[in-house]
Amino acid sequence: MVVVDSSALIPLAWVGRLDLVSTAFEDIRTTEDVRDEILTEGKRGTAALDEFLEDVAVHDTPVAADEVASMEGIAVADASVILLAEDDGEILLGNDKGLIEIARSHGIERWWVTTLLFSCTKNGDMTADEATNILYDLVDEGMNLHPKVYAQVQKKLQDLGV
Repeated sequence: MVVVDSSALIPLAWVGRLDLVSTAFEDIRTTEDVRDEILTEGKRGTAALDEFLEDVAVHDTPVAADEVASMEGIAVADASVILLAEDDGEILLGNDKGLIEIARSHGIERWWVTTLLFSCTKNGDMTADEATNILYDLVDEGMNLHPKVYAQVQKKLQDLGV
């Protein structure tokens, strides 16, 4: 099971690879606040995200999300996915450093989009070359990735391809 945040879903939608989430996880959940964040008419990827959400369980935003957001200095949508993942001990899939750091402090297992690429490669769902091409596409379309991290991910994908 996984709880997904907009920071992971939006770049995957940009490159047409939302299917990777469904490949890696049978049960996908998110919150109303995340749904509202990603379904913005006129924004690139919105149609794909709308279709993707048809198979995702969208939960009410937890009551404590406002308080957690205020205390942690994050958006309510980010607090909502942290609380949802924390409640059921699920993995949180995101691509926002602040979100990931706060999820870590709550003891939540965290996956970056790059972790998803590694998992799909290790499980044989795609080749290392395919994962590397998706990585290129993600960065080319605007997903933020520090150059050192980018180089490390490329190296690890190369190692998986051997």
